Amino acid sequence: MKTDGRLARCPLKGRIGDATFAVLCACGHNIRKVLAHLRALWVLLFHLIGPMIWPETPHQREALAGG
Repeated sequence: MKTDGRLARCPLKGRIGDATFAVLCACGHNIRKVLAHLRALWVLLFHLIGPMIWPETPHQREALAGG
């Protein structure tokens, strides 16, 4: 859990520092998860919209087919 969450030694002092550090680590973990989902959404949109924006030419189809 500590390596996955990128937890290190707490540089903050006392109980409040420990609690603050835990909350900040959780926020960082959630931000990483949100960014991963956004990255996946971006790739999906690029694959769906890309062919509409940049249509394939007959020359490109021949090159992809090995002809």
